Amino acid sequence: MEDIKRHMADPAYHDYENTAKQSIASYIELLRIDENYVLTMELAESNSFPKLFQLLTEEILYRYWEENVNDDKIECHFDDVDYDYNEIASRYADVATARRDFIKYISTSQETLRNIEVDKHNIKQKNGWAMVAENLYGLTLWSDKEEDERIYPGDATFIHDFNSKVDSKYKYVVGVPPMPFSGNLLDAKVVILTLNPGYVEKVNKDLCMAMGAGEREQLLCLMRNALTFQGEGIYDGYECSRVQGDYYWQKAFDQLAIEAYGKLSSEIYHPIFHDIAFFQLIGYHSEKFRYSSGIKHLPSRIFTNLLAKYLATKTDKTFLILRSESLWKETFGEELWSKLEKEGRLITKGHKGMSQKITRGNLKKDNGFDKLVKLLKNDSHE
Repeated sequence: MEDIKRHMADPAYHDYENTAKQSIASYIELLRIDENYVLTMELAESNSFPKLFQLLTEEILYRYWEENVNDDKIECHFDDVDYDYNEIASRYADVATARRDFIKYISTSQETLRNIEVDKHNIKQKNGWAMVAENLYGLTLWSDKEEDERIYPGDATFIHDFNSKVDSKYKYVVGVPPMPFSGNLLDAKVVILTLNPGYVEKVNKDLCMAMGAGEREQLLCLMRNALTFQGEGIYDGYECSRVQGDYYWQKAFDQLAIEAYGKLSSEIYHPIFHDIAFFQLIGYHSEKFRYSSGIKHLPSRIFTNLLAKYLATKTDKTFLILRSESLWKETFGEELWSKLEKEGRLITKGHKGMSQKITRGNLKKDNGFDKLVKLLKNDSHE
């Protein structure tokens, strides 16, 4: 935008922004494979330059992944995603505002997410959190230094902009390791969907920094493993993994652990912490949660969308939604959400309370708690 403004100050470049928009739109169309139609002009005319540039970024992030071939070679890949503009237009055929709605839809990356193929291999390759995990080596559990920020590749501008506009209780704390998912995410039977990890300074900072060096390194190891899909459980065999979260999930699971396994959740290596994993909408800690359009466009959210699609389509996991059902429904999309509902793989609270206690009283809708007990009890007998 700075380049555009600089050029347009010269009358000879009065149309410079339109030219730039057409260039960006043509790159978007290059990534979208439709042999019959190219809608470069429509995209350019209907969107601002910043919005088009954001769209191009999303289209790249959905497709791009790298693979180490040997010590001195990295292969770069772009996944093909076929578009059928005729088919998309037909979805709006009976609507009075068909053309406008069609252009509005293709000005998003929703169709790319809808059509892209996901599997375990490319999910692991596209996981930018693995780069964050690599950077955790040699760092402390908490830092207020800018150079120690633990941020997903590309998220920094969005996070800093968001933090500059909100009260401190909503700011994302990027001086502690992020926790976009925890536990044994790819193999767990139940995935709990929530908003973002909380932040309590006396726990996440003071308590953790007061731990011995061995405990701090053990926690970092647990966090690195989770970020690279190598986690074995929400907690490991060390007490520090429970202390780090102020025993939050040990307390939340106490009733479920007894009814499903006949064992107290305080038991070390309790199977419930292997069978259940967590998936956060936003991976960064904050005291309280606030959503914004800027946060919606985080590069890490693109990966969240891909991972949600993988878990929904390539596994048989059951999802327990504890926070903001509407945001998770938007993440999965109408089609996948309906699929999960038909397959009986969604457990929701049926109310807007913020409590995350896993109890019969909190999960009344469709006997959700009993469904969880049955699912986990069957697994524990296998």
